[in-house]
Amino acid sequence: MLQRTPIARFLLAAGFAAIVASSASAQVRIVSYNLAKLAGDPNALRAVFAELAQDNRPGFAVAPAVLLFQEIRNADLAALQTHIAAAYPGIPYVRATFTTSGTEDSASGAQCAYYRNDLLDEVVSSHADIATGASRNSDRWLFTLDGYTSPAARFYVYSSHLKASNTSADAAERNTGAQALRTNANALGAAQHVVFVGDYNLYTSSEAAYQTMLASGNAQCFDPLGTADWTGASNAIKHTQSPRSVAGTLIGGGVDDRFDFQLSTAEVHDGDGFALIPGTYRTFGNDGAHYNLAINSGNNSYYPSDIARSNQLADVLHDASDHMPVVADYQVPPIMQVSAPVSVGSVIRNATGVSVGISVSNVANVVHPLGVEPLAATVVGSTGLTGSQAVTAALAPAATTVNLTVNTATAGALNGTATVTTTVEGAQNATIVKSITGTVLVPSNPSFSAKTNVTTTTAGATFGTNTGVQEIQVPVYNRGYTAAMARLDVDGASSVALPFASIDVTEGNVAAAPTNLRFSFDTTGRAPGTYNQPVTITTSDENLPGATSRTMSLTLSVTITGSSNPADLDGNGSVDAADLATLLGQWGIDGTADLNGDNIVGAEDLAMMLSMWG
Repeated sequence: MLQRTPIARFLLAAGFAAIVASSASAQVRIVSYNLAKLAGDPNALRAVFAELAQDNRPGFAVAPAVLLFQEIRNADLAALQTHIAAAYPGIPYVRATFTTSGTEDSASGAQCAYYRNDLLDEVVSSHADIATGASRNSDRWLFTLDGYTSPAARFYVYSSHLKASNTSADAAERNTGAQALRTNANALGAAQHVVFVGDYNLYTSSEAAYQTMLASGNAQCFDPLGTADWTGASNAIKHTQSPRSVAGTLIGGGVDDRFDFQLSTAEVHDGDGFALIPGTYRTFGNDGAHYNLAINSGNNSYYPSDIARSNQLADVLHDASDHMPVVADYQVPPIMQVSAPVSVGSVIRNATGVSVGISVSNVANVVHPLGVEPLAATVVGSTGLTGSQAVTAALAPAATTVNLTVNTATAGALNGTATVTTTVEGAQNATIVKSITGTVLVPSNPSFSAKTNVTTTTAGATFGTNTGVQEIQVPVYNRGYTAAMARLDVDGASSVALPFASIDVTEGNVAAAPTNLRFSFDTTGRAPGTYNQPVTITTSDENLPGATSRTMSLTLSVTITGSSNPADLDGNGSVDAADLATLLGQWGIDGTADLNGDNIVGAEDLAMMLSMWG
């Protein structure tokens, strides 16, 4: 056997003990380890404990959620607590309910469990002591996953140490113990998540106790390594005892027996909710190349790419106990989180392609995606939202977004509902409902008149020749505007040519008050007569989903008189009664007496005429 310096072992222990716990990861690593009454080297044991948290053989490393030990006496508890605290600084391990019968301390010790109370809680009332022979009991614990409320997010663990030795009487007593385990577990009912661990002292797969554990019933067990024979060198990777070739206080004989197990019910093997991660069941430190040898004989390749690390692990396993730990990793159910906007705001009736994003994510805190079942969910819209889509939600901080269509057919208040559901076993927040509000507006209503819908009109004005550049104003209304209506944008005017010109022909968000479009006419050198200019006014709804554009037809009509005085309507060179009569005859309408260009003859035009009288 290759002898490596003991210093390596102590450095390994010291290095791993210095690890500070990171944030809690919900995924579950379960370890079963026969500690042989703590008869091994304490520093080596601490190093094994610490390395269990760093074991990245499955592609990730995580501190164990449950540590299950066999052969623990009352007298061992204080030292065991010290070892755990030293190996996992900052990780809150709590001893689960611990009981010893009158004979267990003298019959190799009892079952002991520690769990991380940042991840799990024990249901103390569900603890049970089960007589399984050899003057010692099996123990049952029920753990619930923190952050989950479903009964499917809990699991039972049984730890056992069945009768040792290989006589027919010993095998019969082991089978009696297995029958007691099955009777107790079957009584829990169907579809329970149950993991059976411990030192079963089984020699072959044909042994009655093993077959009892595999028999049909509520708690029928399944073996992650299959049910074929596990004896011989070709099956060395499955063996758990003994990492030592030389006996002493600890049993020797080399690695040649599969005494330690993690068996579990069908609910743990179905991949739904809490379940075994395929391929993660392993004998810690066993590389399959040490049949009938000490685990640290020659090189060890448990970590294939790191022989030095493997060798150090083999050294401490050799000295810590006469068994090697059995480790398996389990996924947890997803935790669903949904985010959506509170409101879609305002949209315009009959808008197309308006949608709202519903983001779904799986916020279970795991170190690796394998540590949580994928979140399969369905997003369904109702009332003001339509659409349905099945998704597999991304693991946080990422999210998967589903777009539901906003129903814009009817104007008024929008009250939509997005319902997200998952049927994943044990999932937290299995149904989440999001209410989303909004407003569907009627389109804007452009008009040249406040009283009726007018989209074609003529705006006339009269100016005297050579009176310079004159302004013409044309009001545009968002006729009938209410808060349930889109505001109006006037986007511009086209086809305006000299002597006409645009001054200000755009305006946004026209509501109850009209906007005045401003044009100009240059009278300089213009002969008397009438000048007409067709203009296209482009309008649209305010910038909201569903906005549409519309056009209005405007004719600018300017009459030039021979007088330079615009109030001289008849062009006789004088502002007199005849001009006043014309103005009064056009009162309240748009005519040649519209001196100020506001498209209506009124008091302002009269005042202008009187100021120019004579």
